Amino acid sequence: MKKEYDFIFLTNTPSFYKINLCNQIAKTNSLLLVLYGYGEEAVNTPLKSSDNYLFDYTFLHEGASEQRNKLKTFIALMKLMSEVKHQKVLFSGWFVPEYNLYAFLSPKNKNCIICESSAKESYFNGIKGWLKKRIINRMSIALPSGELQQEIFDNIHYKGRVSKTGGVGIFNKQPYQKIEKKNTSSKKYLYIGRLIDCKNLPFLIEEFNRSGKSLTIVGDGVLREQLRAMAKPNICFTGFIANEKLKEVYLQHDVFILPSKTEPWGLVVDEALYFGLPVIVSSQVGSSKDLVTNLKTGIVFTYDSSESFQEAIQEMETNYQTYYQRVKSLNFDERDYKQIKAYTSLIG
Repeated sequence: MKKEYDFIFLTNTPSFYKINLCNQIAKTNSLLLVLYGYGEEAVNTPLKSSDNYLFDYTFLHEGASEQRNKLKTFIALMKLMSEVKHQKVLFSGWFVPEYNLYAFLSPKNKNCIICESSAKESYFNGIKGWLKKRIINRMSIALPSGELQQEIFDNIHYKGRVSKTGGVGIFNKQPYQKIEKKNTSSKKYLYIGRLIDCKNLPFLIEEFNRSGKSLTIVGDGVLREQLRAMAKPNICFTGFIANEKLKEVYLQHDVFILPSKTEPWGLVVDEALYFGLPVIVSSQVGSSKDLVTNLKTGIVFTYDSSESFQEAIQEMETNYQTYYQRVKSLNFDERDYKQIKAYTSLIG
């Protein structure tokens, strides 16, 4: 007898925020999480059979995701899907060939696409654009993370149901004591993330070299040595810090900055807000409307404009208490509930 699930969740690697989301969905709905290995796409959580997950999971490929044989992975997917019953299939994006092909074989009324990419970085020109439209039109339901993600479906006149989730997953929330921060001029700024080109870090370092303000950069990546060589003493590099140890880092700083040239969502913005930091993000960050502009928790600047960035810094330091009080008032339990509800409401 085939095992029955409410959801089959097809995704890439086991990122911690997706694992948390699946556990929450599985409190009320049966779910099978399908992955194709471990990789650098996100911060991976090693899955162990001894851990008490509320959902089932399986790997189509054991090992590094970038080394998988796509044909073998697709065959494994077809075999798996023939052995289970399900109400909905959640496709995590449209960038995985094996999942894309399966979308044309799965009944359209079962297909749901999760969209974390924003309209800022998604194009529909040429053959690739035509193929993306075909894949999207195989979906009966679209689940964009936020407003910039929903614009994709508006722009291509998508005819199916659209249900905004309000996030890309559920991050780890460590309790902490909220304190009143003094409105001093010597703010401590913070960046957390990979040290790679799309994060626009040379721009950030040049701006802080010029201003002399305090900046901490947490993370590692291919640009590590180049960035260290550029930076003046007011800029501190910590290297990689595990997610579960970041709480103290957040609490020691006043403002979080994400200057990316391209950023589908930016879960680190959610984390910074949770720990009480107003934010300054570039206009390319996918969560900039939902988490910053709409909630008035910080400032959005033009990613390649020094003038726009310096105006954002000045605005933040002039009106810091206003932004800080708004951040303090955010209800993350309510935000998580709405995200989970966007999924569970698809069944029955």
